[in-house]
Amino acid sequence: MRHHLTGLALALAAVAAPATAQDVWDDPGGVETDASWEAAAVAATDADESLLYTLRGAFGANYFLENGAELGFRASGGFDRDNPARPAFAGVLGPDQLLAAPPGAFSGLARGPAPYDAGIRGRIETGYIYIDGGYGEVRAGLDDGVAARFFEGAPTLFRHAALVNPTLDPHGRVIARTDHDLTGPSLKVSYASPRILGLRAGASFTPVANSGGLDRDPARAGSPDIENAAEVALNLSRRLPRSGVRLRAAAAWSQADSAQAALPGAYDTVETWSAGGSVEFSSLALGASWLDSSNGLAGPGGGYAALSTGLRMTFGKVDAGVEWVDAEDKGIGADSEAIGLSLGRNFGDTVRIVGGWQRHDTRFTGNPLLLVPALREQKDGVVIEITLSR
Repeated sequence: MRHHLTGLALALAAVAAPATAQDVWDDPGGVETDASWEAAAVAATDADESLLYTLRGAFGANYFLENGAELGFRASGGFDRDNPARPAFAGVLGPDQLLAAPPGAFSGLARGPAPYDAGIRGRIETGYIYIDGGYGEVRAGLDDGVAARFFEGAPTLFRHAALVNPTLDPHGRVIARTDHDLTGPSLKVSYASPRILGLRAGASFTPVANSGGLDRDPARAGSPDIENAAEVALNLSRRLPRSGVRLRAAAAWSQADSAQAALPGAYDTVETWSAGGSVEFSSLALGASWLDSSNGLAGPGGGYAALSTGLRMTFGKVDAGVEWVDAEDKGIGADSEAIGLSLGRNFGDTVRIVGGWQRHDTRFTGNPLLLVPALREQKDGVVIEITLSR
């Protein structure tokens, strides 16, 4: 583990220095720029890998026109060392079997004899121009779609190693995803309306999902081609004036063509629905998120679904959290339940430390024709996450 820690420390120093020196810079001509960075390390007992880490940065520049509209550019990127068998959440799961199950167009999960073995990965996450004014915001370039951007869900103390939508997965067992990211940071155009009473609507179109990100890579080897992806979404964020309670909610739909030249007839249209929300009081927050997808596989037996719930309580400077998730991928014959308990605390504005216990219970269906029995796999352990950001 020592050489991983040394490499992480050097990487943190390299990125932190320029970002800290110039967080915001105002040009006399009216151009404003800002930069931010985040680094995190995750370690867990009984994990596939002793240490995982990620390092990401973002840059933006904007200019206000005479009519009040904001014109700008944003870019972000980074690299991470995730579980080598689960790059960008995808993976070949379960016991070896002779008849491989191809990856779902949404979930990216497959089943077969050859697991992934990825190393450190670097990616450009976003790079788009935008104009934001009284009629809403238009974006064009490398960006997430509105279904992912508008996502709302259960509170979690972990920023990277949660039981749902993880960016780092030390145990390699998380199959729950509700953040509705179908196309990743591929070239697209999006529109988002102004907020009216806290409600905002949006739409995105992605001609070809051929750009891979750190957390979603639709262009990975063996995956189907995703084209003509359309997304629509709603987002609500509103604070009740008398009680101060914050309400957040989102709903989204997407549809795209999926195909694989090496497997003609194996894929069809991928259609996905999602919804989620949370309620935040002064010292208590709770919420849930749900997603259901046809997963792009032809026939009725390849769908994917996930449900996540969570609760966060604050006691002075310490947060306590509970998570429960359930997910099923019919394409690979797997369903999973997971539960987690966690404690976290911020140290200043830069450092956050979270520790917790997580248990994963995964079941894989067998194959009666090949006399392969069903398998149940349990794994649990303590997870520690340290995040630095500015």
